Amino acid sequence: MLLISIVVGLFAFLFIFYELILLTIGPKGMETLHAWWSIFRQALINNGFLLYLSIASLPALVLPVAPLLTLAGLWGEEHGPWVACIYCVLALSLNLSWTYWVARGPARSVLIKLLNKSRFRLPDSPPKNLLQWALILRLTPGVPFIFSNYGLGILKMPFSQYMLISIPIIGCTACGYVLAFTGIFGGNWTYVSGGLSLIIVMVVIGRLTLSKSKNAD
Repeated sequence: MLLISIVVGLFAFLFIFYELILLTIGPKGMETLHAWWSIFRQALINNGFLLYLSIASLPALVLPVAPLLTLAGLWGEEHGPWVACIYCVLALSLNLSWTYWVARGPARSVLIKLLNKSRFRLPDSPPKNLLQWALILRLTPGVPFIFSNYGLGILKMPFSQYMLISIPIIGCTACGYVLAFTGIFGGNWTYVSGGLSLIIVMVVIGRLTLSKSKNAD
């Protein structure tokens, strides 16, 4: 329940932060942001290093990774879809790693100080069912993976378990997106079907995992 509360709290923070930005910048500000995104998007497509550096870093700011994977698919049309997949997995693995340690170190310390002023406390050791919840969160569609990174890091999930669960699931899903978009941009339906198949398989596995978890409860 604590992990769920952390994830819900992050969602609430993101929603409030987004609404405050809209109120602050207004419609003209949104138009400016869209213009900046167009320039940034073109720069990423033309520079593979900058693109994969963005994938390794920007999701930590709770920015959606899907647009970046779309650009990786477009980049893969020219440089090869499997090369794009490999770079995406490496970039996301780097993101998984450094955000975990930020959450487990500085973020956890700050959260402990905040919670000390209330009746809530973080557990000193990982909850016994944390491995199960980590698997569920990774396989549940719609949950931004960065929230899981922060939540699992704050709860001190063992790093080896965290990576062994996270990399295959996040990597397969990301490769599905990259292959699908590479196929769409390049008109190659083999890549489109292969990418969509990967995504569908991960969704089905997620639903089966959730179903088993509910039955076990």
